[in-house]
Amino acid sequence: MKEWIPIPGTNKDTLIKVALEEFCSHGYQGVNITELAKIAEMTTGAIYHHFGSKANLYEVIRTEMEQRVIDRMEGAASLFDEPEEALQAALLTGLDAAVKLNICKLLSEELPYDKEDRIEAFFSTLYIHDRDLPVEMILISSWRSILKGISTDQISSSQGKDLIKWIFNKK
Repeated sequence: MKEWIPIPGTNKDTLIKVALEEFCSHGYQGVNITELAKIAEMTTGAIYHHFGSKANLYEVIRTEMEQRVIDRMEGAASLFDEPEEALQAALLTGLDAAVKLNICKLLSEELPYDKEDRIEAFFSTLYIHDRDLPVEMILISSWRSILKGISTDQISSSQGKDLIKWIFNKK
């Protein structure tokens, strides 16, 4: 069992649920630890007791949400032999998952801590014909921009999917 998984109904469980909602709505910078504690009907001390810092709490949430999306992306990519088809399927599936889980804003943000970008690392594991170019860098930036556009209502999820398809139709 993962160490951070709280027992349902505990303070830790409540903090994770409230923090997930707040980080998904306001992003890392937009969440104030005092306000978060107030919404959770707890003290800031409870947050520091369970997580040590706002950054650690964010990391727990971000890591779990990334893994949920990566699991879906891996499944979609595994259905295709052609690298471009696998990448496109992974990006589309990841977008769908982010929309359904309401985590577009969360995943559109740059990491506020110095750790490996797990989604970018996943993209780099897929074979891409031209390994002299870091294609995953462009793909992750485009994908995060699309998620940001969806989270700010600049584009719909359908338009986001069309943009991903457009990227792969360019030769």
